[in-house]
Amino acid sequence: MALLETSEISKRFPGVLALDRFNIAFDAGEVHALVGENGAGKSTLVKILSGLYAPTSGKLLWEGRPIKFRAPRAAVSRVGVVHQERELVPHFTGCENLFLGLEFTRLGFLKKREMEKRAQEFLERYKMNVDLSVPALLLSSGQQEMLSILKVLFRDPRVVIFDEPTAPLSVAECEILFSLIQDLKEDGRAILYISHQLSEVLRIADRVTVMRNGSKIDTLPNKNISEDTLIHLMIAKDLDNQYPKVRTIVGGEIFRAENYSVPKRTGKSVKDATFSIRTGEIVGFAGLVGAGRTELAKGVFGSLGGTSGALFLSGEAFRAKSPRDAIERGVVMIPENRREEGVIADMDVASNLIFPNLKPYAALGFINAKKANAAVKDITERYNIRAFGPSQIVKTLSGGNQQKVSVGKWGLSKAKLWIFDEPTRGIDVDAKTEIYSIMGRMAALGAGVWFISSELRELTAVSDRLYVMRDGRIVAEYSPPYKREKILDSMMRG
Repeated sequence: MALLETSEISKRFPGVLALDRFNIAFDAGEVHALVGENGAGKSTLVKILSGLYAPTSGKLLWEGRPIKFRAPRAAVSRVGVVHQERELVPHFTGCENLFLGLEFTRLGFLKKREMEKRAQEFLERYKMNVDLSVPALLLSSGQQEMLSILKVLFRDPRVVIFDEPTAPLSVAECEILFSLIQDLKEDGRAILYISHQLSEVLRIADRVTVMRNGSKIDTLPNKNISEDTLIHLMIAKDLDNQYPKVRTIVGGEIFRAENYSVPKRTGKSVKDATFSIRTGEIVGFAGLVGAGRTELAKGVFGSLGGTSGALFLSGEAFRAKSPRDAIERGVVMIPENRREEGVIADMDVASNLIFPNLKPYAALGFINAKKANAAVKDITERYNIRAFGPSQIVKTLSGGNQQKVSVGKWGLSKAKLWIFDEPTRGIDVDAKTEIYSIMGRMAALGAGVWFISSELRELTAVSDRLYVMRDGRIVAEYSPPYKREKILDSMMRG
């Protein structure tokens, strides 16, 4: 019998049917994966399962009996969710985050020693190496993700939902997570695993449910399923069409770095990087997590100051004092962390698209609404941003559409160099394809494109040349036809 299941669940918002008579069951001791493009209804389903939304119709069943979660607090002891966006208090220690809402007290005072002892025992039980004594904001991205997982498990739910858990994790941390999921499965818990990384899904899932447009397409046992099969069910598009390549004319050098170094402020220091990007060219940067690719890009963009070496843009010496300076001189960046750095999540689509380029629409302190609205309409259509309208708040968009807003805000600029840092992380297959097409169009218009990704398959499919970084250094350069085994060897052994 299933621990938790849905029976004909539907959820309707004004003008949108987000879930349509959806049925899914989660058995004890099973990993059940859920796949579908952004906007397919996965997030809505998770919010219903965790008590954040009430279904418009249909019902939830717990061990065969109807149940209603009137709020997330009512669901937390049964259903735990490791959200894609971490729910940690940055200035609280790891221990304080674990016990948030469950503190041990006596006479109004915290029993800190008892809490710390219990937290350490819990940490050892799950064999995770996380420093619980420091504030969460001082932990690495991967360690914060591990702490988020521990915080959910600390409440001992029987159903655990993982929503894109590996996005911030290193290869080693992913292996720890997969081992943990196997332990939870053997402990008789039901696991719902949501990921756009289909290779992960096929590795750990017992069953896979495919969603499209709020409906269940199929539930398949994980026997002889291929990625091609899942992609076809998700979007009716073959794997061969996933990586469009726009024809461009590669010209002269638009950007060059010579022996460029970036100090270690956060992450990895970069030493003596020498590379070039030409007009009409997409240049990929491969490397393991922590190789220094993001730090190199942020150094060039002015977020992290470089200390030595030389940079050239269009043949002239270039050194950005700040991101604003870089933008004004023709360099734009789509950052890895779109929610915190790429968009203003609490503002609407129109504001996000217009803010970086207000001058053409402003006079005497006022915005010309007619001109601004026309520009927003143009960008929305050009980048295929799917929203109810320009007034929709960005954080309510799917991940893929948030990313297109992050890119689209530079759509009216005349940038010479576009830096894309992990632009397809956490977005669906169809949205990824659109991002590849956008990069191709930028290159076709004569810009240089700098493309950082942890997915080797997309790098080799999209890039005209490829650099490999390891331990803060560029260790190899490759041109097509690529041999992925050699590239991977450079990534891992330098």
